[in-house]
This record gives sequence, C-alpha cells and structure tokens, in this order.
Amino acid sequence: MRRFRGTGGCWILFSACLFSSPSVLHAQDPVGPDVSDRPVRLFLDCQGSGCRDMDYYRTEIQFVNWVLDHRDSDVHLLITSQSTGAGGRSFELVFMGRERFEGRSETLTYISGFDATPDETRIGLTRIIKMGLMPFVGLTSLAGRITIGMSKPEAAIAGGRPGRGGAVAQPEDDPWDFWVFGVSTSGYWFGESTYSSGSLSSSLSAKRITEDWKITLSVRGSFSRTEIELGDRTEVNQQESYYANGLLVKSLGPHWSAGVRGSTSRVTRVNQQLAARIAPVLEYNFFPYEESTRRELTVQYSVGAVHFDYEEETIFDRTKETRFDQGIDVSLSLQQPWGTARTYVSGAHYIHDADLHNLSVGGDLSLRLFRGFRLNLGASYTRVRDQLYIIKGDLTDEDILLRRRALLTDYFTTLSFGFSYSFGSIFNNVVNPRIGGGGGGGMVIMY
Repeated sequence: MRRFRGTGGCWILFSACLFSSPSVLHAQDPVGPDVSDRPVRLFLDCQGSGCRDMDYYRTEIQFVNWVLDHRDSDVHLLITSQSTGAGGRSFELVFMGRERFEGRSETLTYISGFDATPDETRIGLTRIIKMGLMPFVGLTSLAGRITIGMSKPEAAIAGGRPGRGGAVAQPEDDPWDFWVFGVSTSGYWFGESTYSSGSLSSSLSAKRITEDWKITLSVRGSFSRTEIELGDRTEVNQQESYYANGLLVKSLGPHWSAGVRGSTSRVTRVNQQLAARIAPVLEYNFFPYEESTRRELTVQYSVGAVHFDYEEETIFDRTKETRFDQGIDVSLSLQQPWGTARTYVSGAHYIHDADLHNLSVGGDLSLRLFRGFRLNLGASYTRVRDQLYIIKGDLTDEDILLRRRALLTDYFTTLSFGFSYSFGSIFNNVVNPRIGGGGGGGMVIMY
C-alpha cells in the first residue's frame, strides 16, 4: 500500500501529478468491436465522506468512462475513510480490475490535513485517483496521450495543489506533540404567538492519538426550553444535559487493546443530578487494526464502578447509590464492493443484581442486489431492565406528554428501511450544472 498526504502531512514518498486537458483527452467508447482499445470504464463506490461530489470527479477525470453499475466497469474503485488522530481523514482507495483487467488491483492511501477544506480534499483525492488509474489506462490506446509530471521539491503539496509555500512539518517537529483541540457552539430559537422554543449547546474536546496511545477528552452541554400557552396557563418544558468523557487506550499489538474509560454527567430527564463512572476496558479485534477501514470484528469487555446522585427519590427508595457493573460488546463492520454492513450485540448488568441488566442487538445494511437496485435496512432492539433512575410516584400528564421525565419501559426499538433503483444509460460522464439547486420564487408553507 502506498501512502500520500495532503495538507499538514508528508508528500515525500511519491508526489507525481497527472495532467489531462479536457479538450484533448476525453474518453469515448470506440464504435468498433475492439474492447482492448476502449477507454477504461470506471465505477466509483464511495462509502465514506469526502468523495460525494461526483460532478467534480467526472469533470476533472475525463480520460475514463464513468458508469452507473459496477458490472459495466473495467475498474471498480472502492473508497473508504476514517478519522485520523490529527483530526483529518485517511482515505483508502482500492482499484479492483474487472473483465479485461481481471486480477489486477492497486491500493493507495490519501491522508487529508485536519484543516483541509472540502475543496482541498477533493483535489487531493482526484490526484490519487488519477495515479491509481494509470496501471489500467496504460494498457489502452490513451496511454500515449497521458502526461506525468513531478512537482518541485521546494513546493509543498497542500490538498493536491503544488506550490503553496514552505516545507511541511514532520511529526518530530510538531510543537503540539500530537494534541488536537476543538471547540463548537450552536443555538436555535423559534417563536410564534402561543409557542416558543430555543436551545443552546456547546462542546470542548482534546485528543492525542499515536500508534501506541490514544487519549480523548470531551466536555459538552445542552440546554433547551419550550413554552406552550394552553388556555389560561403556560406549560414550560426545560431540559438540561451535561457530559464529560475521557478515554485512555494502549495498543498491545495488531489485535489487542487495553484502556480506561471515565465519564460524568448531569441529565435532568433521567433524574440524574450527577452520574460518574470509571471502567477498565479490554478489546480484541479478530482482524488487524490496520484493516479497520474495510472490516472489523471486535469483542470488548469492561467492568467498572458507577455513582448516582438523583434529583428525586427513585422507585428503589434511593437518592444516591454506588454500584459495580460489567458489560461485553461484539461488533462486526464490513465495507465491501457489494455494500456495507454493521451489526452488534451488547449486554451489561449490575454485579449486585444480575436481573438489573440491558441487552441490545442491532445493525444496518446497505446492499447492492442487482443492477441499479440498492436496499438499505436498519434495526435495533434493547431489552431494558436497569432503569435505577425512575422517579418514585406518579408523573403528571404534562410530564408524560412533554417527555420531561423518563418512563419505565421494557424495551427500546428502532426500524428503518428504504431502497433506490435507477436504470437507463450505463454512462454518466456528462456534467450540466445549469439552474441547479435553489432559486427564487415559489410559495413558503410552514406547518
């Protein structure tokens, strides 16, 4: 696997740029029967963020024919991604030959910087896509019309753009010692004569991720208030939630990891003035962690201590308590040419009483069944027997209708499904952005 970096990364391994003029080099299937002389037919199978702008890639890479179904392709390009420790993204690009290129494959990696804009990311990905296509295009008649160039050593590659000044700092020169910090805030308000609603949320985060250690810290909080006029009275629904989380993980080889997870929170809806938990964690991945962009099968076990201070007395006649718990999670995640799949089974219980437990099972599936048809399914089910926080006594109708307090329940469940189907021409090379997106005029209806 060859690696390339964008903004904030290293470009030294290999930094070739491929140039093609749209007016000169434009793919077009030949009229004759000689498929060996046919331009490469490319199917882009992007299952991660950063490669959603299909119009851009079709515009910038015009020496291939873009097709709508993988069975019409000569090259099936699968792109997956995951976050890096510095806050950027690591993209894995797998070029799989089909038909006349059967048996040929190439895997490249592109790493974007933490501050890379969407434009810089797509420029960098375009450069790597062109590189990966060269072993296939080189076997066609277009090979003689491809120009390959090398950027100057003194010019840094930033998101695929040569010459944006200065050499790129290496990790050993990092003044932040791999620490990355983040802050965010958002707010919302809506009002009318008999109803008003508003919310405010903020978060802080810090993380340091290396091959050997992973440290993540975060603090976030939200406040919401809704007022509804009901005849001669006004009902108020006010919710607060605050969280602080920390995780320390040590890598123990290609399959094992160990760590400690800690958290504190205040959530008014679940009657928690304060909840705090600390728990050691052990995880085993049946596949090497380096394959995590394509497949993971993990088993995770944790045992910990948790303390609760309640706002009101609970159905167990408690205003505060400290308990020990343990849990196990099994998770499978796959990103393959046929689609994506994720499934999990998890369970936990309080050690002092195994009847106080929860058990969850769920997953989601995006499956390409046949030409142009994709099926999307998602479901989850949680058996709930550990609601220590339920308030003793009856709730008012307003508490129930406005969901101010959590209710005793036996389960939580979700279900989602959908499908998409397209048919017609197998090619999608043409880009026409005229009168696209929003626009003026029209009627606004609010309800």
